[in-house]
Amino acid sequence: MPSITLGTAISTPPAWRHWISLSIGMLCGIALSNVQATYSIAACDMSTKTCGVAVQTNNLAVGASVPYAQAGVGAVASQFETNPVYGPKGLALMKAGKTPKQALQQLLAEDGNFEGEGIQARQVALVGIDGLTAVYTGAEAQQANWAGSRCGPGYSIQGNGLAGPQVIEQMEQTYLHAAGSLAERLLAALSAGDAAGGQRSGRESSALLVKTPQGWPVDIDLRVDHATDPVGELRHLLNLEMARRQTVTAQRLVDAGQFDQAREQLDAALAKAPDWPRLWLRAARIAMQMDEPGLAMRDLDTALVRQPAWAATELNQGVYAELGQLEHFHAWIDTAQKQQTLRDADALTTHATVAERVALTRRLLEDGDAATARKLIDAIPVSTGSAAMHEVRADIALAQTDTAKAAAEIQLAVAAAPDDLRLRKKALRLKQALPKP
Repeated sequence: MPSITLGTAISTPPAWRHWISLSIGMLCGIALSNVQATYSIAACDMSTKTCGVAVQTNNLAVGASVPYAQAGVGAVASQFETNPVYGPKGLALMKAGKTPKQALQQLLAEDGNFEGEGIQARQVALVGIDGLTAVYTGAEAQQANWAGSRCGPGYSIQGNGLAGPQVIEQMEQTYLHAAGSLAERLLAALSAGDAAGGQRSGRESSALLVKTPQGWPVDIDLRVDHATDPVGELRHLLNLEMARRQTVTAQRLVDAGQFDQAREQLDAALAKAPDWPRLWLRAARIAMQMDEPGLAMRDLDTALVRQPAWAATELNQGVYAELGQLEHFHAWIDTAQKQQTLRDADALTTHATVAERVALTRRLLEDGDAATARKLIDAIPVSTGSAAMHEVRADIALAQTDTAKAAAEIQLAVAAAPDDLRLRKKALRLKQALPKP
């Protein structure tokens, strides 16, 4: 009969009647005794109403079966011989008002012997948004030496087939002292378990699931289905995700005119995910919006070195008009792109709007064709000039090495859009580039 550290004995239906060891509340049962091997942490952050699970196992695609969570409700980890009903049903019961203990009792009583296995082959933990917990390790799961659990307010850590009790002990201490978001704390705990010996039978897959009140794209659902270092790969994925979020924050800061703070976010993001070309590409665009063409060229170069195919879609859109004066930039634009721009210029009618002419002029500047760009923009009467038109005139002047004219045009752009911080910054930069009298 399973040992009981703290809990309630439950009588089960006649078909498989025996006593169940159940650990509930602020303490969890520890059972000693290699069959399966999984360890996980389920937790909820009561202050943010966020719940999640981090897990590793020696089987394929653990993220498809073990972790379940719902913001404002709770988290469930169902492992060893997983019953797929436990996760959705456990969350539904807690959402309906059941405590984790009550929900767990019902899950075990209504197990249904999925795939011929009963509750003796289950290890399951439930954590409610109120901080209450309940965890159960069946008799068969307990034979996967070492097996056991630890829990406290708002978290439960459990495993089987482990190197020893130090695995979950280190997970607990790390979780309790870790800083950052729930996702970062969950992964820190999982990493600590891995470092403490993890599973006796090896490792293969891992997952991190976090559900937030905001939902997607703030939620996290990351999975490593087959790898020699699944926790390390999961850390890499979380770094990518956190870097993506910092880049989104950087964009919002730029939109708010907070360029210095945006640069800090970008630097931190690129440090987290230096091998992700998509991030460098987005950073290049943001750098242009902050009037940092040198930084934009660096970031664009880094992105395209890692993923040259993106040059066909990212360039020739007019985003990098000022970079068109750099010979190095032209190495990324192919002949077909330049020919298409010229065909579009030839097809431009006299009825084209100012915005259409400005957009095409910027593409010509990217191609390094300042002469055609000037012809196109000179067809617009100066009296109808917008901030965008004056800026593109400034970029043409820069491409033709006329810094004085560029500085004059950008001042007109600032006059047309005085609240545009990027234009004001660009005006200062061009002014500083003027020859000293």
